[in-house]
Amino acid sequence: MNKTYGLYKLHSKIDEMSKFLNLNKYIEGEKNSIDQIRSYFKINHWAYRRFHSHEGFMHFRISKNGCMTDEDSYFQPDRVSDYIKSNNTVLELGLGQGANLLYLAHSHPDVRFIGVDLIPREDMEIPKNVTIYKQDYSSIPQIPDNSVDVVYAFETIVHNTDKEKIFREVCRVLKPGGIFMVYDYAINQSLESYDPKTQMAISLISKGGAAALIESLDEWNTHFTNSGLTLESATDYAFEIRPDLKRLERKAAKIMKRPILAKIIFALFHEQFVTNIILGYLGYDANVAGVGSYVEWVVKKP
Repeated sequence: MNKTYGLYKLHSKIDEMSKFLNLNKYIEGEKNSIDQIRSYFKINHWAYRRFHSHEGFMHFRISKNGCMTDEDSYFQPDRVSDYIKSNNTVLELGLGQGANLLYLAHSHPDVRFIGVDLIPREDMEIPKNVTIYKQDYSSIPQIPDNSVDVVYAFETIVHNTDKEKIFREVCRVLKPGGIFMVYDYAINQSLESYDPKTQMAISLISKGGAAALIESLDEWNTHFTNSGLTLESATDYAFEIRPDLKRLERKAAKIMKRPILAKIIFALFHEQFVTNIILGYLGYDANVAGVGSYVEWVVKKP
């Protein structure tokens, strides 16, 4: 499937939705305050468990053979595991349901793990080698300077407008030579370079995930550099998450292809729930159109 067809489909969906929804309503106003992010995950907790992962993984599956399986959820934590050594200290930003942290903690019982999240899952059985803090991870003063060997963050930094504040804090707590691994979304060009309908799609996708407006690859890389970190590698897995995106697109289409049903659902349910449906509806075609990337960044503290 080529980019031109993906762009055509993306534009067509924007046109279709505009006939029965006021799309501007869903991109106006504040997008990613701490209270909104906390509210988004509380409202969509059930949806994540039902439609994303029963095990509590909240990131996209990376499918190497083009056919999605539950095992694909382990790709990201397994990549982090490659950098973990005996007696390390490892920090997860935005642990969410805790699936990654618990998986890695059980895999490395001689490693100390720290997780930070606004609303960490409260019914976790926490291993002895895990400490969890319920707070905003942009400021973690209880973690000393130069004390952490590996930091990782899966699909959480995108929520934040001031990424450099977070990255400076990561740089502070990392030991010299320490690794910071990020999996997250970026658009491939500056927002202004896209046509108006694609800009609308990017804004809707951003709002649908309680994200700050998704930034470009160049902007992400500049944030790392400005924060004192050195980029080691950046690998795009946009193609590999496509089967997962297609699965979500099919589910969202069952609603969005029925305008009357969609209008009723959008009128009855919370905005932070229904905008997530829009995200699922547009995400696959935006991917095919080459609008965005799903990137693994490996950066290091010099």
